[in-house]
Amino acid sequence: MLDFLTEQWQKLTKKDVYERWWPFGIFTGVNRHSGVFNSNPLSNFLNGIFEEFGYTIKRKFVVSCVDVNSGAYVLFNETTEDPAKAIVSSASIPFVFPSQRFEDSNVVCMDGGTVWNTNLVSAVERCREQVDEDSQITLDIIICDQKSMKEWGDKRSALANYLRFKDIRDYNDGVQDIYEFKQAYPEVNFRHFLMPSEPLKGGLNLLNFDNSTNTYSMQMLGRLDGQNAQKAGEGFYFQKMDEWRDTPGLQATFPKLSDYLNSLLQ
Repeated sequence: MLDFLTEQWQKLTKKDVYERWWPFGIFTGVNRHSGVFNSNPLSNFLNGIFEEFGYTIKRKFVVSCVDVNSGAYVLFNETTEDPAKAIVSSASIPFVFPSQRFEDSNVVCMDGGTVWNTNLVSAVERCREQVDEDSQITLDIIICDQKSMKEWGDKRSALANYLRFKDIRDYNDGVQDIYEFKQAYPEVNFRHFLMPSEPLKGGLNLLNFDNSTNTYSMQMLGRLDGQNAQKAGEGFYFQKMDEWRDTPGLQATFPKLSDYLNSLLQ
């Protein structure tokens, strides 16, 4: 699986993910569509992968979107008739990529991260389909929120400003959401927690899928952080979350839980 994913990221380019709308690019996207870029190439790319494997899905999965019509949080799993469209829906960042319409259910989907960045509840619910007790469930959690915010670059671009806002919001919300979830499921075995030990490229670089200039360095950082999480031991960072909760001095030094966890990565 690792080799397959590495190969896909090596081959992936911007043209495999999105393109400018015809005939006037971003202007057409703003005036005629719900996103400034056309994400049809991503749909084609994902369908190509599913076709390669005969649309046979051997693992349980859950992706989510938010219905623009109702605000409802919509879930898709491996039984969906169109897994590629479900995945694209989950990645349809508002304003950037167009929402996805499901005619049969009258659902219009945009990125599920607009409501919930890390959907751990669905992960536990899917595990409960297989086991009798929460104590039999083990979670490894990976987030891509920024350890620290890189210097703000292009301040004149509306798109760059929006993606900068998204970076900041995800950074501030991600860890706290996970901690609150941990408190709600005390019997679940929270094993490994990974967050970037170095700042990831954000802003407009979220739209850069070039392996040599952008994604390869993220792969290497992820592998290193994974190794370090294993070395730290099972439950280490979740124990540190409890330590922060129970220690007023730590809370005074690190007002946000994410700041404390970041300090452990330095």
